[in-house]
Amino acid sequence: MCGLAGLFLPGSANVVEADLAAMLAVTRHRGPDGVGRYTSENKRFQAGFTRLAIIDLATGDQPLIRNGGEMVLLGNGEIYNYRELRTELGGRGHAFKTQGDMEAALESYVAKGRDFVNDLNGMYAIALYERQPHRLVLVRDRLGVKPLYWARVSGGGVVFASEIKALFASGLVTAAVDETAVAAYLAHGYVPAPQTLYRGVSKLPPASIMTVEADGTVGIERYWRAAPAGDLPGDEPGIRAHLTGIMADAVRLQLRSDVPVGAMLSGGLDSGLLVALAAGQVDRPLKTYTVRFLGAKVDETPLAAEVANRYGTDHTVFELSTDSAAQLLPRLCWYADEPLADASLLPNYLINEVIGRETRVVLNGTGGDELFAGYGRYFRLPVEARYLGLPRTLRRMGEAAVGLVHPFLAWQLARAEKFDRDRGGYLHDHSTLFPPPIRALLGCGLKIPPPAQAGFFAEFDGPADSAALYAELNTYLPEDLLTLLDRTTMAHSVEGRVPLLDHRLVEAALAVPPAIRTPGGRQKALERAIAAEFLPTSLLNAPKQGFASPVPAWFTTGGLAPLARRLLTRRQSLDRGWWSREGVERLLARPDRHAFRLYSLLALELTVRLHVEGACSEAPTASLAEMADAG
Repeated sequence: MCGLAGLFLPGSANVVEADLAAMLAVTRHRGPDGVGRYTSENKRFQAGFTRLAIIDLATGDQPLIRNGGEMVLLGNGEIYNYRELRTELGGRGHAFKTQGDMEAALESYVAKGRDFVNDLNGMYAIALYERQPHRLVLVRDRLGVKPLYWARVSGGGVVFASEIKALFASGLVTAAVDETAVAAYLAHGYVPAPQTLYRGVSKLPPASIMTVEADGTVGIERYWRAAPAGDLPGDEPGIRAHLTGIMADAVRLQLRSDVPVGAMLSGGLDSGLLVALAAGQVDRPLKTYTVRFLGAKVDETPLAAEVANRYGTDHTVFELSTDSAAQLLPRLCWYADEPLADASLLPNYLINEVIGRETRVVLNGTGGDELFAGYGRYFRLPVEARYLGLPRTLRRMGEAAVGLVHPFLAWQLARAEKFDRDRGGYLHDHSTLFPPPIRALLGCGLKIPPPAQAGFFAEFDGPADSAALYAELNTYLPEDLLTLLDRTTMAHSVEGRVPLLDHRLVEAALAVPPAIRTPGGRQKALERAIAAEFLPTSLLNAPKQGFASPVPAWFTTGGLAPLARRLLTRRQSLDRGWWSREGVERLLARPDRHAFRLYSLLALELTVRLHVEGACSEAPTASLAEMADAG
């Protein structure tokens, strides 16, 4: 796990220099163990790397330089099947100078060209330079676990990096807000790829390969789409065994490390199953971590302890408070680069801060809800089913009448029909914080783009229930959950691994018939059946929990409301026209209803303050109150 940065200039462009020192300094948290650089003789390729040493501690430094600069590779992340690739390529005459994973990717590219991506099992963002014919190749892993951003520079060159702030630090890219991205953020709670919040800055979408040719021509194509696997057994016991086998092999691969590997252990299915599968594959007690949030209504530590005891893990429970939002929000927004409406950014940041004091690699259960249908929005709500039983004419009349006094409720009633005719829109409507009635309340006149989920739902060839999962695997998962995972782990130089997002498991899970995945509409029923062999009954029957932040309490008793008022209603903020003073006051008047919306607006405001107005080159120490005082 590392950070990469660089500049590619076409043959016709004037030679300019990226400030590589600044680019690497601003992302040093991603790789504190070493820095490497490479500049071609003609200076048309300049690159740097910050290393977090996980595999091949002695000889795994980067950039990897082949034949004196014939090819140069920088890779962030891990190629988990590197040993198998090295064996295969060694048998074909390829020689290796390191014992690392990224050299296997480099030699695979030499052997197979662009098709090399089909052989990689891992999470990675790769930049590869070919001296002849002077070409840059950028690649992002299938599910988008690791990030990669790029922007055009004057003369047709391309600057790229693991984090957006590094592009700004290059001295070649000016930070400016793209208002269409603001609208996308309000609609989704994140900015869907390939767009970012910033004008002219793009994120390479997951499963994409981008080439920049010698004349500056840019081409981007998607090399993988999660299609249902064709080798799934036809019976439920066979399916359970098949999926369990893939999970176990994914865990085996992701336990590969030259430093100790730990695992997050909550009281949930996903992490419990990962720990069960991992504990039997290590030669010492697996290090596991559970967090207890002070003052939280739910405490999952007893359930986690049952799993830890069953598998004899080296278990640590640590207590954390999430009442530090006013102090940490500016820092969190700096690390995130783009606004993220997900308030679990704070607890995850705190968790990884503690883990980072003990280990460098931690397994994480992200992805289980998207593979096994763990969210309520994947199913029609019972109240919606009853409502749709009424004659359509009566429903329309009722919605019109209700809309006169309660526009939000009328919108909620109307969205019920989308489950059958627009499932992508239904997913969006059940996750958006700013539907039309709320935007009107806020005074937001931005034109909202179509739901990102709708396009992906439409491209999936299979049952609607599976298409809904596919849509989320391409939107909410990479743009919210995996971005959050990358930023909160990397902020503390921790590598977060996600075995449930092995692409083989994703394809197999999408092939499962809905009647077996969620019989009777029971969330994660198949995963519970798989886990019954490994986990205690108390955990199997426990309700779903998560790392929840007490956002309403932050605004009612935590002092965030007056700070939000000062930040969101300052003249510069109101002049942008994204909301009105009266709209902010309407939300502040009902924090019980609108706290998460206010949080999302704060995330946007702070992001703009730090990365556009302030051009902050290091994680800020200022609190929210100090930023509000600064005006």
